Amino acid sequence: MMNKPRLRPGVQGFTLVELLVAVAVLGVIMAVAAPSFKSLIEVQRLRSINSQLITDLQFARNEAATRGTPMRVVFDNNASVTCYSLFTSAGTPLIANGQRCDCLRGPGSACGGSVGTSEVRTVSIPRSLGVLVLPLDLDPGVAFDPATGGLLSIPMDRDSLPMPQFRVQAALDAQRRFFNILNQAGRPTVCSPIGTTLGATPCP
Repeated sequence: MMNKPRLRPGVQGFTLVELLVAVAVLGVIMAVAAPSFKSLIEVQRLRSINSQLITDLQFARNEAATRGTPMRVVFDNNASVTCYSLFTSAGTPLIANGQRCDCLRGPGSACGGSVGTSEVRTVSIPRSLGVLVLPLDLDPGVAFDPATGGLLSIPMDRDSLPMPQFRVQAALDAQRRFFNILNQAGRPTVCSPIGTTLGATPCP
């Protein structure tokens, strides 16, 4: 006959009660840590989207010089998405300034076949991600001067004029948001309003 295996002296297994207590403690720890982990993921998503926004603004500025024509960036949003389009518009200043592509139509369709406009890039961010990208100023968009890289307005009824600055935010909520400020030369800086929890440079 085979001998039954024996536990070494002093070695014992876990009782059912001990296992239940361990599972309960683990459950409590996960319940406490879950909100913090969720917030960490949301902030990382916000940082990623804001970083892409800065990259696209710098790209638009560079493309204006490369193409020798103003590069426009226009923002919009609805209940489903927040978005922006980069595009050029040819023709006379009045006609060109009056043409605005609509990012709500989606990538590849933002300019909708408008004569003289050319969509370069459209970015759509689903509202389900929780990140809202919106200008902080009255005008929903800005243009970059091909000669200087500086900011230009995109009026509907007159020629473009230099802009002193353009501000656009990327935000999860009032406590977690970035302000991206383009100075008159078209160069961006990133900051966070006082009272936010992102640890970024405080806005002046």
